[in-house]
Amino acid sequence: MAKTQTETYIRRSITDALRLAGWAVFYIFQGLGSYKGISDLIAMKDGTTVYIEVKTETGRQSEHQKQFERICIEHGCRYILARSVNDVAELLTYKPLF
Repeated sequence: MAKTQTETYIRRSITDALRLAGWAVFYIFQGLGSYKGISDLIAMKDGTTVYIEVKTETGRQSEHQKQFERICIEHGCRYILARSVNDVAELLTYKPLF
């Protein structure tokens, strides 16, 4: 039986892949005073901003996270619930380093 990947591992994998593809990626650490439900990651590239909530295979969004997703969609923003790098694959347009 395969071990489930941790949320930290998935988040770091997504961050690394997006940065290699030229995205600026920011991890939002939830703490005292932060907006409840805000996505784990915010990625920006070429005038596009994407909010990414990272979950394990069995992880579920809290009600605050669902509310934040609705707010993003209502305002025309891109929101992705990602359980692996595959869920952000459409954002990964690799450019040659040279």
